[in-house]
Amino acid sequence: MGVTRFVLSALLIPLAGCAASKPATDLTYQDVRPDRIADQLFLADVIADVEDCRPPFSDLVVVRPNFADPPPPVDGGCGGRARAEAGPEYVEAVTRITELHDAVAREWDVRLKSGPEAAETRAADAALLHCLDTAGFGQRGPGDPSPATYGVGSGDVALDNAAQRCSDETTYGWRITVQRVRTLRSVLGLHESEISRIGALRPWLERCAREGGGADRARFGLPE
Repeated sequence: MGVTRFVLSALLIPLAGCAASKPATDLTYQDVRPDRIADQLFLADVIADVEDCRPPFSDLVVVRPNFADPPPPVDGGCGGRARAEAGPEYVEAVTRITELHDAVAREWDVRLKSGPEAAETRAADAALLHCLDTAGFGQRGPGDPSPATYGVGSGDVALDNAAQRCSDETTYGWRITVQRVRTLRSVLGLHESEISRIGALRPWLERCAREGGGADRARFGLPE
């Protein structure tokens, strides 16, 4: 791809096991749109261009919950032959990016499910579920009351429409979105140095896309 392994390794080696020394704050990455975190910080858009796939790392994209009209399931389709043909340097780069993404996703999930964040989620859920109870929808599955055990998002159109109305009326959607954006930005702040080094790879990966990507975009329903 026109870049020596020496230069690429110089960018990648510092990614291994190096977290920023300063604590994360909610002010970190305030200028990054919540629905563009995967593209802007983890280069999901340019990886998709190289590999003719939908952008990966969709779990780091934060949008307001929409129960009535949820987005379709994401099937990235990345990797495989397209990645292998891009060359070992490219594979090494994407592997390191993926490892950092996975670390961030795990840490974010732990934070959301523990301590005050878990309590905040339960409080938001309780308001949503009380509204659903009032609308005539009760718990359908085993376990602690939650949108999932109530069947929200399972394909019941009447229930999903009611959940969306309740989300709007109780500010559930706003509360959950704000919480997820805040906690994700805080976790990202812990990895600021690694993310900065990944960002330095963008020009090289974009050249990979121009030289070898984009040949079969129609197969994924993507624009030419």
